[in-house]
Amino acid sequence: MVHSVISHLKAPAPQTASDQIFQVLYAAVISLELPPGLKISETEIAKQMGVSRQPVRDAFYRLSKLGFLWVRPQRAAQITKISEQGVLDAVFLRIAIEVECLRAAMSNLTDHDTMMLRANLAQQETALEDPDPALFHKLDEALHEKICEIAGHPHAWTLIQEQKAHVDRIRFLTLTHERRKSVLQEHHKVVDAIVSRDAELAQQSLREHLSTVRRDLTRIRSDFPDYFAS
Repeated sequence: MVHSVISHLKAPAPQTASDQIFQVLYAAVISLELPPGLKISETEIAKQMGVSRQPVRDAFYRLSKLGFLWVRPQRAAQITKISEQGVLDAVFLRIAIEVECLRAAMSNLTDHDTMMLRANLAQQETALEDPDPALFHKLDEALHEKICEIAGHPHAWTLIQEQKAHVDRIRFLTLTHERRKSVLQEHHKVVDAIVSRDAELAQQSLREHLSTVRRDLTRIRSDFPDYFAS
């Protein structure tokens, strides 16, 4: 049966209709409200969100380029299943890119940058109390994006986003309250090392932080076998 978008998901105000729909669907896929293997209908989504099919088609195309959606002619689109090898490849590439950004960020860091990083950590602390992990996930992403921006390579974050579709869903499955507390501690270690310009500690802390997905992968696949590609 073809699935329609969850009723409470509404497109945010500004931006184009395609951008709005893309962001709503992206968030639903990441949070597994639209789980791997599910079929979704272009027509149903357009009807539910009150738009024509063209912006939905555009959003579907963007999701397919990120590896989230399998679009087939004359058939319902399907949320892709998680690829274990895709997760491992994405973690490898992300570490390679972010470690270089980390090194550059330490050279470029200003007092204002430090203030912004600390402010993000304070927001993460507050987000721990939210039962929905979506806000914490968003702030987590913002911290890593900010490091790329401080490095002078904001496009690096775009490249990372294009590669980490499978990883994001694994991470969301692990974001229990206890795991979020651990992630926040890991973020503090990374930021403290950046601010103190301790390159060795910063790189080690970041590598350990980004590698936790590898550690969790076998357990998550065992707990949610239907979410993974065979």
